[in-house]
Amino acid sequence: MSFVSKEKIAPATYKVNAAISAKDFAAALDAEFAKQLPGITLPGFRKGKAPRSMLEKRFGEAVFFEDALDALLPDAVAAALKGAELEPIFRPDNLEVDELNKESGATFSFTVIVQPEVEIEGYNGIEVQVPSAEVADEDVDARIDELRARNARQVETAPRPAQDGDIAVIDFKGMLDGVPFDGGTSENFDLKLGSGQFIPGFEEQVVGHTPGDSFEVNVTFPEEYHAEQLAGQPVVFEVTLHELKVEELPPLDDDFAQEVGEDYNTVADLKKGIAEELVDSKKQASDEALDKGVQDKLVELLQGEIPQEMFDRRTQQNIEMFLERFQLSMERYAEIFGESPDALTARLAEQSTLQVKVELALEKIAQLEDFTPAAEEIEAEQQRLAEQYNVPLQRVKMAVPEGDIVKDLNRVRALEFVKGTAKKVTA
Repeated sequence: MSFVSKEKIAPATYKVNAAISAKDFAAALDAEFAKQLPGITLPGFRKGKAPRSMLEKRFGEAVFFEDALDALLPDAVAAALKGAELEPIFRPDNLEVDELNKESGATFSFTVIVQPEVEIEGYNGIEVQVPSAEVADEDVDARIDELRARNARQVETAPRPAQDGDIAVIDFKGMLDGVPFDGGTSENFDLKLGSGQFIPGFEEQVVGHTPGDSFEVNVTFPEEYHAEQLAGQPVVFEVTLHELKVEELPPLDDDFAQEVGEDYNTVADLKKGIAEELVDSKKQASDEALDKGVQDKLVELLQGEIPQEMFDRRTQQNIEMFLERFQLSMERYAEIFGESPDALTARLAEQSTLQVKVELALEKIAQLEDFTPAAEEIEAEQQRLAEQYNVPLQRVKMAVPEGDIVKDLNRVRALEFVKGTAKKVTA
């Protein structure tokens, strides 16, 4: 078994030509005959006693060819890869047998994808725009205003014309060409005027009316409205305004602070707690922006040809994980969520392309910076995986190649290195 030649046919993609000698093929045929003979019955012979020449005469000379070749191929492919000095990142594909006979053995070819050769420069000290993590008094006051609005109570107003901000209690009945339409009728409905909750133009025509008024509202449904029979159609609503209410905010005092959370006894406690929450929230937003900004910049800086197969395989993996999370088939997902298989694939393909490029960039940086995890780091990561999946440590060591763990650790270290040297520009 030997390597014959290799040819680069696409980025990081090679076609390898290899051969199996007649001697090796003959030995494999002998082994396959010996293996299968005990189970073979041929008329005129006891089970397991038929001569090979008779089997070949009856079933053809190639009766054991396919099985013998299957037995030889794993070692033959491995030998060819070694001779070609190629380390594939995926299993060899597109295997084709060009010649197969007793006289000359076999010639065959296959394709492999190897780690693409990439380059990256300028990753040290890149500029990344991040939101400010500072918290001002106005931020705290705005959050307290939100809490007060959330805890507001509704109070009926004295008789007066409706205005924006009021909660109008109305009955309404929608008519299309004089006929009521489905979903267009309700009684004692609370509508906050100015909220944009209803069709454009509806709330504006309630403003100015006084409780007890009955009136018509003329509006046209948007062209993109989800109900096709109403999309773009002019309709009339018969409306009765029963009452007007306003939201009354609770006073900002110690009682309110205690209602908001058991950790707060005073308004000062409440403000301090909210400030701490906002600091954490803004820091997290800043960290996430730094992560995304660094990764986007690394993709820009990465140079090199990357085989499409790497993107396609990652996309397929992401689709499978995505559907597994929902425990749905592609067809069922499309039916429930209204996203076609093509749209889902396109969306995840964009994500997959970014993932592959970022990983290649980080692996190259780890190489350039000569990062090498210590044995204790590798052991700690294996232990973490064992705990995460609740399996024995030894099983992790057997199932996950140490080289993959080294790659993961190096990518993490490279990302932290780039983030640590990045210049953060506050937006």
